[in-house]
Amino acid sequence: MIDYTKGSHLLLKQLPKGVFITAKGNDTVNTMTIAWGHIGVLWSRPVFIAYVRYSRYTYDVLQTANDFTINVPQEGALKEALKIAGTQSGRDLDKFKEAQLTLVPSETISTPRIKECVLNYECEILYTQTQEPALLPQEIKERYYPNHDTHIMFFGEIKFIDYQED
Repeated sequence: MIDYTKGSHLLLKQLPKGVFITAKGNDTVNTMTIAWGHIGVLWSRPVFIAYVRYSRYTYDVLQTANDFTINVPQEGALKEALKIAGTQSGRDLDKFKEAQLTLVPSETISTPRIKECVLNYECEILYTQTQEPALLPQEIKERYYPNHDTHIMFFGEIKFIDYQED
């Protein structure tokens, strides 16, 4: 099994501040900032679980994708790019151009990685799961889903890790 803990300290520290999820589906590549996710072992495989709202363009791209990358910037870096990727829609503009991010080929999957990130996970989609709003505590529904715009979880088996340690 791949050592999924390689670079995980950086991922876990940066995730609440934002990392990029990038997906390629039907020859369209899009990225988005996420701040929720999990890394660990599931079904005896190293897995990253990403949460994406149904309303996001990235969800549309992921619907036709087989894989995705999780791209983690060095702590404190790429703040403007994370802001652009988290507030602008790929339906309306080329986020990579706008955020000055460079795509490079992945080693094992079709979705490219972001060159400017020091940690990249290449993930093959194993499974998707919708959230069940009725099972969420009322306070969480009110705080995070006032418009009923819930998430779908994308379970990706980590196939390769590129970690550029200092």
